[in-house]
Amino acid sequence: MTVEIPMIRTECDNDAFDEDDGFFYCQQCGVREDDMIASAVDDEDLTGDDGGTRGAMYQRKHPRRLPPSHALTPSQLSYEEYYGQVRDRYVNGFLMMITLQCDALVEKFNVTPLIIGLVGPICLRLVALSGVFDDGWADKAILDSELHSKVRESKRRNREKELEPRNLDGKRAVTIWVSQLRNSLPLSSSLAISFLACHKAGATVLPTDIVRWAREGKVPYQSCFLKIQEKMGKRSAACPVEASVMFRPNQVVSAQRLEARAASIADIIGLRLPPVNLYGIASNYLNRLSITGQEKVLDLVRLIQKWSMPSDLYLSKNELRLPTRVCVMSIVIVAIRMLYNINGFGAWARSLGVVSEVSETKPDAEELSDVTKATEFDAEELLKNLEAKFYDVAAAESVDYEKDLLSYLAHGRNELFAGLVEASVDDSYRTVDNLWNGYTKDKVKSKNMYGTPLKRGREWEDDDVSLHQLSLDDTEFGDGNIPCTSPSRRSESMSRENHNQEEESKELSMTRLITDMRENLFFYIPPRVKVKRLDYLHYVRKIEDGAMKYPAHADYYILLRVWHVSLRLM
Repeated sequence: MTVEIPMIRTECDNDAFDEDDGFFYCQQCGVREDDMIASAVDDEDLTGDDGGTRGAMYQRKHPRRLPPSHALTPSQLSYEEYYGQVRDRYVNGFLMMITLQCDALVEKFNVTPLIIGLVGPICLRLVALSGVFDDGWADKAILDSELHSKVRESKRRNREKELEPRNLDGKRAVTIWVSQLRNSLPLSSSLAISFLACHKAGATVLPTDIVRWAREGKVPYQSCFLKIQEKMGKRSAACPVEASVMFRPNQVVSAQRLEARAASIADIIGLRLPPVNLYGIASNYLNRLSITGQEKVLDLVRLIQKWSMPSDLYLSKNELRLPTRVCVMSIVIVAIRMLYNINGFGAWARSLGVVSEVSETKPDAEELSDVTKATEFDAEELLKNLEAKFYDVAAAESVDYEKDLLSYLAHGRNELFAGLVEASVDDSYRTVDNLWNGYTKDKVKSKNMYGTPLKRGREWEDDDVSLHQLSLDDTEFGDGNIPCTSPSRRSESMSRENHNQEEESKELSMTRLITDMRENLFFYIPPRVKVKRLDYLHYVRKIEDGAMKYPAHADYYILLRVWHVSLRLM
């Protein structure tokens, strides 16, 4: 129950309190006000004349309290109260951040609710083994700061005379403890623990997904300190460090470091981890690429896993090792190549009709029939779809705020610079807020007035008059002396132009692919002719001009680059 009390806390300048069990708690910082006690009285004593409170013996707006002079001041707080409050606030905020992230994963991305039950023991065991609750932790942190200090002995201060604990160099102890806590329990570990819970539960969540959602703000991380601040308050008497300083991360870690950090946490707490959910992750990849025959591909993926039993499907503490998702992609690529017979036979070039131009010798019809009979799946259709999906997958994996300027500005305001408007001492950020509102209105107004360039182009094309519509009888556009082309000759010229455009488009596609291969240090190999063996083709790297080069056919390269991972890793 919220109670309005004519008293203001000097620590947080708040006059609103919640009553619970006879005690009052500050709504701003959550600290219990020990010098105020609720009185237990009869209802008759709270009722005055005519059913009102006038003339009543007791009134709820006048609770009994001690004089304000008995409120705790920094000089009255003990050394243990200082570091205990700092440590408790940080650990509670750290656990709160992990809880908020798991809740977002369950609610927004349909992750299994099992992660909420798994994350509790993982967090408690990590906090217990981090050493922040060891005896002498606070003294050791201050001693380490003094050992690494560059201040000379003659300039050191006597910390016994200070109201607030400080080290010999005069540095505040609370800032030293906060820095030590952020090193022992980094904020990035919250994302690692959330991913570790998903991995343990068998969810098909990748480290790249966690990183992308954290950057977009869909998983609370960069602006999570605002929610922590609402529940815990900005600061307390024994912990004057603001929540924005304690719980605002410096940056979002990479997916590779996140995966290694999750494996390191599992090793610290002694948690045995299963391999990644190969079937689920592979199924997601196949759905994203719209590959036909998914069941047969997944069956072959299972057989390859049982046969090879790769250790790369387990999380590793080594940041330089290939990520687990690359191992999953490699297995899926091998399965697709085996089912679709993608072994350098020029399926993509045949789909363009330029196989005879890119190869020195034209393949015989007999060879082509042997290649097509080797598989029941259409490799040409697959490669055409994969090439078209290349840019669609890139757009789907990109973060939302990079798609337009308005989204980028909104992301900066709500995530990167969250809380600056309330924290500003002047009206500088409020001025930015006013400019933001004006930008939105101007953007809508410009759209209504001018429209987009593409729309203007379409309107002009609709209103334009084609030259083929002119005739000798037209008096509005011609003077009667302009010759007119016959319909048959017009159709022949139009078909010839369309054919030329198609040929140029095919040649441009092949040229663009070869150029892209060279930029990624790949060496283009023409399609195979006079094929003697139709089995699986292995590609070998080679060193040329002091650099590692990767010879590959166009079919294999198209299959590699659609995953949007470093091609040389694949």
